[in-house]
Amino acid sequence: MCQGLFSPMKKNILQQLERLDLSKNEAQIYLSLFKIGQTTAGDIIKKTSIHRAVVYDTLQNLIEKKLVFKLKKQKTSYFQATDPSKLLQDIQAKEEIAKSIVPELRDMIDESLPEITIHQGVEAYKQFWMDAIKRLPKGSITPISGSIGDQWKEFMGDSYEEYQKIRKQRRITWKMIVFYRESIEIELLKEQSKLNKFRIIKRDAPKHGNFNIFGDESIVLHSATEPMIIEIKNKTLVKVFQNIFDILWEQGKDLK
Repeated sequence: MCQGLFSPMKKNILQQLERLDLSKNEAQIYLSLFKIGQTTAGDIIKKTSIHRAVVYDTLQNLIEKKLVFKLKKQKTSYFQATDPSKLLQDIQAKEEIAKSIVPELRDMIDESLPEITIHQGVEAYKQFWMDAIKRLPKGSITPISGSIGDQWKEFMGDSYEEYQKIRKQRRITWKMIVFYRESIEIELLKEQSKLNKFRIIKRDAPKHGNFNIFGDESIVLHSATEPMIIEIKNKTLVKVFQNIFDILWEQGKDLK
């Protein structure tokens, strides 16, 4: 390309055009039409020093993208750039297409590969619970299979009271299957029975973890050595855990 055709400012525009999904040749020829005005392919070849075949192919591409139009004068073809607002219209059209397909793509991802995040250690454990209680919709019901236990309160430490305060404000109900009568569950039933629905299935089961359902997420807790949360975003897996929980709930008896 002729070095003097584009000033440094115009070269910056070239770079921006390439970021708008124009090829290097498309950007150069498109911008040259603003610089030269309505002109022939021969004049573009002369001014840009781009190979003849490339110029013709690129002009055709730009015409198909409706960024350039062609007209004939006395059997000679002339080319002219269209209104540059067409660039913005193309972006808006792509945005609308993206908005229409993103929900379907999300569903497809959700039905295939789950998104898994691991929160390990006391601080990460506490931070997860504080974030989770704030993002749940008000009035939500959280199924929990396996007692949260006194150890959960211990891990939460100074965040425990704040967590319960937020839960009360947002009216988040715990619907929980427990295997033991632990002090924390009895305490919660006395303090706020409307937000704590507990059933017991007496079983000598390990106290190292449980699973919860938070909207479209499944949460698996493990605390054999240090607190760890495995957060899984997958609607299909939520259905699996919900089915297991419902079976356990039907078998349990109200904790009093």
